[in-house]
Amino acid sequence: MATKTCCGAHLPKNIVKTAYKGKTLYFCQRDCLIEFVHNPEVFLASNHFKLDFEELDDA
Repeated sequence: MATKTCCGAHLPKNIVKTAYKGKTLYFCQRDCLIEFVHNPEVFLASNHFKLDFEELDDA
């Protein structure tokens, strides 16, 4: 299981997560998940996303 959220923070107690292209993404808060769902490719290309997509846990 991952130990970090998309922005590089440690996982919070109330994990917010989703699956995308066969990978599980964890978020520090619901607002980040909403931003991701609105436009996943822009979110993944942004400075907010600090992980390597290919190294994320499989969904």
